[in-house]
This record gives sequence, C-alpha cells and structure tokens, in this order.
Amino acid sequence: MKKTWILMAVLVMALGNTSFAQHKTNLKTKATQTAFKHFGVRDESTVVPQTALCTSADGGLMRTTYIYDEYDYYLIEELEETNEDGIWYPEYRYTYDYDFSGNVLEMLLQWNDGDDWADEARATFEYDGDQLAQVVYQYWDGDDWMNEMKEVYTYVGDVMTVLFWEWNGTTWSSSELYTYTYSATTIEVLMQYMQGGAWQNEEKDLYTLDFDGNVIEILQQDWASTTWTNVYKTTYDFEGSVFTSKLREDWDGSAWVDGLKFEYVYTAGNAVKGECMAASGNGWEPADGDIEMAYGYNAANKEYYCWQVEIEYVDLTGVGENATPVAFTVYPTPATDEVTIAAAAFDRAEVYNLTGQKLMESRMAQMSVATLAPGLYIIKVYDLEGRSAAQRLVVR
Repeated sequence: MKKTWILMAVLVMALGNTSFAQHKTNLKTKATQTAFKHFGVRDESTVVPQTALCTSADGGLMRTTYIYDEYDYYLIEELEETNEDGIWYPEYRYTYDYDFSGNVLEMLLQWNDGDDWADEARATFEYDGDQLAQVVYQYWDGDDWMNEMKEVYTYVGDVMTVLFWEWNGTTWSSSELYTYTYSATTIEVLMQYMQGGAWQNEEKDLYTLDFDGNVIEILQQDWASTTWTNVYKTTYDFEGSVFTSKLREDWDGSAWVDGLKFEYVYTAGNAVKGECMAASGNGWEPADGDIEMAYGYNAANKEYYCWQVEIEYVDLTGVGENATPVAFTVYPTPATDEVTIAAAAFDRAEVYNLTGQKLMESRMAQMSVATLAPGLYIIKVYDLEGRSAAQRLVVR
C-alpha cells in the first residue's frame, strides 16, 4: 500500500525516466500537482524550462522538451525521449487541456508504439469554484477508457483531506486517506489505508517551513504497530531565495546517517544544473535520485530522477510577441444548428461557456452547436501553427 508519490502543493512533480509502470504512477503525481498549482499558467516569471537533459548514473540519457501556448503561456505538451547511439527516440508524451480560465481539465499520457502515439492513461479534473474537487484516473484498454482510481478533495479550515477510491469493475471502494493539516510553520501529512472497515496508520510526513514559507526540512515516519518510527529526513540549505543543496539522511535505528546529497547551480534564480551523490564509505559517488529543479520563484517546480540534470530556459514573453493572432470569422450569428469557421490554416475550434468550461471541440470548419442551450459562449480557434484567437458566439 505504500505510496511512492506525495500529494502536496508545496511539493514537486515527478517526471521519472524509469519504467512504463512508473510513468503511470507519475501521471497521478503530475496530475494532482498540476491541479493544485494550475501548472502551465504563467507564474511570477515567464522564464520557464524548454529542455531538460537527464543523465543517469549508468550513463543513460533522457531528454524532456516542454511546449507552451505562446499566447496564454500554458504548458500544453511534455515530450520525453531517450538516446541510443546518439539518436533521440520519442517514448512518452503528456498533453494538457485547459478551460478558458486556465484550469487543467485533462492530462493525457501517450506512448510511442513505433508508428504513432498510442493512448495509455489520462486524468480528468473537476472543480468546485476555484478549488479542486475530484480527479479521475482512467486507462485505455484498446477500445475504451476504463476507470482505475479517483481522488475526492474536501477542505475544512486548515485541514484538507484527499480520499482515494479504487474501481473494482462495477463500483468505487475507498482505499486510502491523506489528511493535510496546515499551520504557519508546519504541514503534516497523515497517510492511512482502509483495513477491516477502519482507517489504519501507514505513513506521516512533517514539513517544517521558514518564515517565508520555504520547506527547510521534511521528516518521514512509518507506523510500526503502536508508534511512529523515523525513516528519512531531508534538509534544505538556502542562500537567499533558492536552495543550493539538500541532504537526505536515513535512520539506522539509533541515529541519522548520510544517504543522498543534492547540489544545484542557479542563473538569475533559475536552477540550470542539479546533481545527486550517494554516501559511500567516507566519500560520495554518483547516484540516481529525485533532483528538484526550481525556477521563477521560490518553489520546487519539477523533479527528475537521475544523476545529473541540465536545464535550458526560454522567455515566453518573446516567443509570440511578433506573431499575429488568428484572424477568423464565424457565421451565421446568432447561430441555431451549425456554424462555419473561416480561418486560414484552420486546425480546430473550441467552445466555452462564460465560466470557462470547455463544452465542445471540433476539427471541422463546419461545427454543430445544436446541443447548446440558447445563450452567449466563447469560441476559440487555432491554426496549424498553434496560434489562437477568441470571440463571442451567440446561440439562439
């Protein structure tokens, strides 16, 4: 029942370069963090990762390329490739779909079958106002999407709970419960699992924050029948607004001993290089570990599992500044049954309600609106170069 991932807004998203099964686990991790942080939406800085080169301790290479919407600055795709004999081969990609307000609606995981991209798993999101209410995870069985797991979120004061449900083929059954308790200087995460009709303790993580809200220590403990026992402790060293290193220590039953250390290099507040080393005798040797990479502001934004990570950045404000938005017309208006979209190099059109929820999408320039209730909507049109523009659509 042990989770290898943690659901927390102050934490990071796992982008592991390990097995295919791990990628499915990463989808869950990434999806939750995406929703919490509205990842892809412009942060305090528009300078964001463009490529990440990961080198494992055995010399393997993986590259992640990030693609953003050049107008809204949303992250729309992550492409993961591996290198063999100097040639890059695409393996996995994550694509993101947003509503008109920038909330993540869907995250899709696909793998390259040698000829094309094949669906593997997806996460869909529901919101209650501005708060995440539910995430549903499904897998593709070759013919249809099948339920796998869902998370249901509740918020009461300084406590948030995440209830995990598993699909048994006919109905949902509760399986795990995460309880987050916040204070000005700590965040406690209690993880429990269902057994015998009652919640049983499993793991507890305690995050210690400084006065600026930075995580400076993480203590992980496991439940041992009647008491909590130490497992790992991670401490962060800050210089100004960035952490230049972190140390993970292991509990040997009586004292903390060195396990992994991570060191970082920054340029203009962005982590451009990270390295992981493991304790070995009286020294350190290269090892694979979770390397956190921070950019733009004081938070860990991405996590890569390898020995070294090197990041190249792009300033999104300069990507589309000389580009011309899509020019298009929609007729007839008001519309009743169908509209025609006239746009050069038309790719697709999306229709949203005024609260930002996407209602439909069409790859055809003739788009049926017969199922829409009379009212005012927003239609957003994309061209083949990824440019977009929006205007009002009246349906009667």
